[in-house]
Amino acid sequence: MNQKDRLLKALSRQPVDRPPAAVPTQNATAEVMEKSGYKWPSAQKNAKDMAGLAWACHEIAGIESVRIPFDINIEAEAMGCKTRFGEDLITPPMSEMKTKDEYNQIKIPDPLRDGRMPEVLEAIKRLKEKTGDQIPLIAAFGTPFELLATTLDFMDITMSLSAEPDFLEDQLEKMTEISKQYAKEIEKAGSDVLMVVDGTSQSIGPKYYEQFSFPYTKALVESLSKPTILHICSNTTRMLPMMAETGVSALSIDKPVDISNAFEVTKEKIALVGKISPQTLATGSREEIVNETEESLQLGMQVVAPGCGILPQTSLENLKTYIESVVNWKK
Repeated sequence: MNQKDRLLKALSRQPVDRPPAAVPTQNATAEVMEKSGYKWPSAQKNAKDMAGLAWACHEIAGIESVRIPFDINIEAEAMGCKTRFGEDLITPPMSEMKTKDEYNQIKIPDPLRDGRMPEVLEAIKRLKEKTGDQIPLIAAFGTPFELLATTLDFMDITMSLSAEPDFLEDQLEKMTEISKQYAKEIEKAGSDVLMVVDGTSQSIGPKYYEQFSFPYTKALVESLSKPTILHICSNTTRMLPMMAETGVSALSIDKPVDISNAFEVTKEKIALVGKISPQTLATGSREEIVNETEESLQLGMQVVAPGCGILPQTSLENLKTYIESVVNWKK
């Protein structure tokens, strides 16, 4: 069973020889950048370096997937938010958000023309030539609420949740269309698996998630044709029932999530991805990494992976310890 088959079967909860050591979250590290020569911020900006670094994470670290891009500001930049890139190998880009009064400046981007979207699409095409039918190619993009949260000042969002819900709902309709258009091009470019990322919804709680995030994420997922993983950062235990109803193939869950609740909610219909702590991967001892990986294996996670993005300062030795623990695991 090759790596692509293993991941696709795992995401559809079909029998596999072992769980895949695939990483659908951010997986570039400073050490891999140094060894490969493909480094941030260049590998966040242009297709050649982006594809080179994504391939290096697979080839050098042994990750059983290839995943791009490396930050969550692709859409925000394409919509007109100025983006500042880090000057080292561990600082991610940051976009300057608009205030509510400035939000009419946000534009509807063309994925084939605007910002770094075309670079991501070109990187997917380059990588597809290498991954073929052997290695799964994962492409990530934001949910509609994530697009809103990376372009509109969060204070304005929180103030509008109860005071001006119509304003937020109007903007989220636009964000949904932007997400759909971008995702369609990502699928056409050759991605095998779609990683739908939401770094913010946990901050608004289940009540507002149901109104302002869930229906728009569901509408986005319903427009997709490839296997889809939904990731919401941090402890999403109280939101899991709604997350499971979005129509995704799998839920990516972080370390704090109540695993028994997650298994109950998914009811053997949706795959679970996670739930190794990125902090353990970055700073833990070999024994701690092995123990945490084996815990996820024994729990029955369909894909054993970090519960959120790998920290860039994570050592190659630690990363390989996790991967080898999955690859060599026997029930």
